[in-house]
Amino acid sequence: MRIRNVVQLHTVNRMQAFGWPLLIMCFSLALVLVIGGLVLGVGGPEARAGMHNGMQWNGAIFALLGPLIGFGFTAMGQYFPLALGLGLTRREFALGTALVFVGNAAFYATVVTIGKAIELATGGFGLGVRFFDTYFTGIGPWWQTLVQTFLLILAVMLVGAAITTAYHRWAQPFLWTFWLTLATIVVAVAGATILSEGFRAALVELARMPWIGWMGVIAAFGAVGAAVWLTLVRRAQAR
Repeated sequence: MRIRNVVQLHTVNRMQAFGWPLLIMCFSLALVLVIGGLVLGVGGPEARAGMHNGMQWNGAIFALLGPLIGFGFTAMGQYFPLALGLGLTRREFALGTALVFVGNAAFYATVVTIGKAIELATGGFGLGVRFFDTYFTGIGPWWQTLVQTFLLILAVMLVGAAITTAYHRWAQPFLWTFWLTLATIVVAVAGATILSEGFRAALVELARMPWIGWMGVIAAFGAVGAAVWLTLVRRAQAR
């Protein structure tokens, strides 16, 4: 099995594999720190406290998670045809890519967890800001952040790989079907939220689901993506 060759294929460009996501994260963090400094300088401690609470939903961390979400698309869109052209089998590519997905999820989850620990220890880097300590990465103990971020990154990479593989398998008709279906679901949910009080109440109850329940949802999401990806990769055409 030439799994090591697949891993090297994904990581030979170190800047693309590791450097750019971390640099983009640092740039986004710098912007958050500048905003925190301005708020503290203009509004004082009261504004600092309000900002700290409001930043629980701060999405700046997606400057790191965003490129990783796209990694699943890149793996199948760019490296899958190249791997087959180099003589690697579909099985070898799938196993090696899955190993890279797990490694990426573990590495960046560790980065986020360490960043959160520093952020909490310094009171939001001395400015009361939130970058790592948000609902998207987990606001519980450090181990919850590690687990949540790992599952989230792994799940979206697997789903991204599944979507791209489905495109390789069915080409343009799949894209039309996928986007129309997604748009229909979004419109239906938005309409039900606006028009149905019962549906809104159900969404509120869903939001109150315990942390472990949400982790189960994310894990199931990733498992479905993995199953679809590993099933379709056997017959997908390299485009």
